[in-house]
Amino acid sequence: MALHLGIFLIWAGTCVFLQLDHVDGDNKCVFPFTYGGKRYFDCIKTDSLYNWCSLTGNYSGRCKYCVKEDYAPCVFPFIYRNQTYDKCTSFGSKFWRFWCSLTPDYDHDGAWRYC
Repeated sequence: MALHLGIFLIWAGTCVFLQLDHVDGDNKCVFPFTYGGKRYFDCIKTDSLYNWCSLTGNYSGRCKYCVKEDYAPCVFPFIYRNQTYDKCTSFGSKFWRFWCSLTPDYDHDGAWRYC
């Protein structure tokens, strides 16, 4: 039986109850997943105090808290501004930090992370 976590948050005068069906073990994150009508390509902190991911393509209440191995890996090659990249790039970075796409087509998905 999965542990049910309930958290009451009081923010800006509004009380919100968050319930996540947190699962441990060998369960793997599924990327991308849809939560609240939005697609996610990596672990998120939305509606939680900790980064988490869905265990299904369409979030159905089953999730897990992310550890280092759960975060989405870089995808190579990827397309950025109609150019193909085979490694991390600093092109387009405001702070010249190297980054990569989490999908083969950054131009279409906009999913990225720092390398």
